[in-house]
Amino acid sequence: MARCLSTPHHITALFRPVPGPGPGYSGSIGVGLAVEPRARFCPGLDGWEPGYDLPQFNEAAELLGSRPGGRLVYPLPPGRGYAVSAASAILGALAAAMERGAGVFRAYRAAHEVEVRRSTGLGDVASIACGVGLVLRYSPGPPGEALVDCIPTPPGLYIIAGEAGSMDTSRLIEMYSSQRFVDEVSRSLSRIFREPSLDRFFEEAERVTRLLSLDSRLVGVEAHRILSGVGDVYGYYVKKRVLVVAAGEGSVGEIVGRMAGAGLDVRLLKPSTGPPRLE
Repeated sequence: MARCLSTPHHITALFRPVPGPGPGYSGSIGVGLAVEPRARFCPGLDGWEPGYDLPQFNEAAELLGSRPGGRLVYPLPPGRGYAVSAASAILGALAAAMERGAGVFRAYRAAHEVEVRRSTGLGDVASIACGVGLVLRYSPGPPGEALVDCIPTPPGLYIIAGEAGSMDTSRLIEMYSSQRFVDEVSRSLSRIFREPSLDRFFEEAERVTRLLSLDSRLVGVEAHRILSGVGDVYGYYVKKRVLVVAAGEGSVGEIVGRMAGAGLDVRLLKPSTGPPRLE
């Protein structure tokens, strides 16, 4: 039986870039959800599934002086807001750390450096390293430097993602750097950090989505029309061109049908069961 490294993904809801003098001091503060299915790397096995060849895996591994060989499994597509590039960098760095006998935090710092240097993610590595439910990043940087906390989500919660297309992360960072985004996101993050809870998180994420019309501008649908009359909905937000909805099991089928009817490609996700690990 193969021993594989696995890692959850992360869907940011709100973030504010925090530049620094180098990758170890740069990143973002923000909030988001750690989700599964998990990406995997199985040393010694052949093949790529489903075939996404992301450079972050090898770049992070090479920072630790290794180039591990094995099978990579990416269950979610890149460019949709699931932090697939960060998951790839983490897998590469952790695989190299296993080969070289390096520490986990050194591996995470390598993964974070690759993400910041490529502008493919500013806080996803720290969020994934926490890896459970609602993730709050109070300060920037890699794991071991950033102050990050996780709040487990209620049993039976599902995350329904309706995709309208892809978006380059550098464009998202540019959009979030405008003064209006900075002001509104900063206000919401302050309220969430003062009262960290799932209810407050979705209240603020929805507020920003509605105020800035992210659902109609980026996804092409209005979230309130999709969710009108549906019960057991915890909340929603937009990441890149994806509408992210959290709901109880009894409402999943109706939400999936409405998203598909609106022309969105739908994925059913679950809150993550834990941080990166060896299985």
